[in-house]
Amino acid sequence: MQGYLLKTLHIPFYPWLAGAFPIIHLYTVNYGLVFDREVPIALFWMLAATTICYIVLYAAIRNLHVTAMITTAISLCFSLSGHLYSLIAERESLLVWTASASILAAIIVSELLKTRKDTRLEQLALPLNLIAAAMILMQVITLVELNSNAFADRLQRSNDDGAIAAKETTTKSHDSGARPDIYFIVPDGYPSDTWLQSAMNFDNSAFTEALQARGFVIAPHAQSNYGSTLPSLASVLNMRHFNANPSAFSDLDYLRLAISDSEVARYLLQRGYTYVHLLSRYLFPSPIADINRDFSVDGPVEISMERGDLRVAFAETAQTTGAETNLRYFHQRSFLTLFIQTTMLEIFANQWPDLFLIDSRRPYDMYSPHRFLDTIDEINRIVAMPEATFTFVHLLKPHRPVVFDEHGNIIRKEYSSYDGTEPHLAELKFINRKFIEMIDTILEGSPHQPVIIFQADHGTTNGYVRNHNRRMIHFDIYSAYFIPDRYSLQIPQPYTTINTFPLILNSVFDAGLAFSENRLFEVSTDTRSPLLQTEVTATFANWLN
Repeated sequence: MQGYLLKTLHIPFYPWLAGAFPIIHLYTVNYGLVFDREVPIALFWMLAATTICYIVLYAAIRNLHVTAMITTAISLCFSLSGHLYSLIAERESLLVWTASASILAAIIVSELLKTRKDTRLEQLALPLNLIAAAMILMQVITLVELNSNAFADRLQRSNDDGAIAAKETTTKSHDSGARPDIYFIVPDGYPSDTWLQSAMNFDNSAFTEALQARGFVIAPHAQSNYGSTLPSLASVLNMRHFNANPSAFSDLDYLRLAISDSEVARYLLQRGYTYVHLLSRYLFPSPIADINRDFSVDGPVEISMERGDLRVAFAETAQTTGAETNLRYFHQRSFLTLFIQTTMLEIFANQWPDLFLIDSRRPYDMYSPHRFLDTIDEINRIVAMPEATFTFVHLLKPHRPVVFDEHGNIIRKEYSSYDGTEPHLAELKFINRKFIEMIDTILEGSPHQPVIIFQADHGTTNGYVRNHNRRMIHFDIYSAYFIPDRYSLQIPQPYTTINTFPLILNSVFDAGLAFSENRLFEVSTDTRSPLLQTEVTATFANWLN
């Protein structure tokens, strides 16, 4: 029996484990951020491709172990090419990288073919099988732990009435001088003009002058309190710092729920406002919003919320078929798309993004250029609403990847480097024009002068290269405000974005809200732990003066 087992372990099954490992590892690293149901699909096709490759090669080589080694080499070159490109070579041509990786794979295959009579590969089968199996097992153990924690989070969330509350029943007000429409527009990763000029040698004054000509006040030397989207927006919309997680939720879910069910939104709902939440695919839909609207190839998607079990019903437009999904899955991205981006197929996905479109009814990926354009266009519908609206718009621009050229043509994704490359700056010129277009739509279509907050969630590392944590320089942001002529706005100095809504609501509603202390926090580079923070206020004290 032992001899039979030992003989079985010498059969080279490591090619299939090597094919599965990158997929399972990618899923483990992105657990909770991708669609779980797509992982088995990726595994099936990868294992099927491995089997076909093995059969074809064995028919030509007639050597079990050489075939296994060559199959493994081809599999790893295919699966890791896109990932390695993003890590070490993204400034270079993707075509050149893919061609080089293919040549390398061909050289490895050629050298392995020379060893078809060498018995050493047979001796390597057992240790390679065991190593590959151990690597898979470690990922499985990690996934079991992650799933246990996620189950506890879902159970807690489904029973926690404090996290998800019913909509306010206050009678809705109409847009008026006393209840002006309020737009909170968040361009992701937009730095100040000073930063753009000093770090990237880019003159952004034309955009700023266009805003000022329309009556905007630019907040001088504004700083975000955090260098990351979630804690930054949570602090702005709840007017307090977020440095700890007192709930049973994960840090990501805790902050996303704080953003979607915020103190600012509740304050305005109590005053009769209609809350419109335009979704970026990075944040949760709001359980208290009157309108949660997403965007897909087939048109706008209305998201309705049900209290208790946190179900999200996709009541789509008449052209589409309805569906529903759990709130936990709403903010996730396609795993298949993510996996393709780590493989040699990335070159095709980059050139023809619609080639791997899985479901036209599914909302766009968060970095889709169509999502950005459709969100800008959607403002026309909101402006036409007679109600007094509070509209929250999170736009993932000018955050990379670059997907537009200067003229607005959609281009292959360009993950521009941190030195302020031309593609990023060319795109910035185009999106500036779209921002002005959106603002003109609001100003010209509003029956009463609105309130417009155009303010980044954090700054950028573009144009600044250093060897340690780049999040240390994410505080410098673009911040501009438009308020009706009947109100005045006195921006204090120093100024951080945690005081945005005390500043606006005190001016418009005489709310009497207290200002918070101007503190800056460096956020962990672990994207799953945004509440692992280090206070750096003293380090950047000169930025706050």
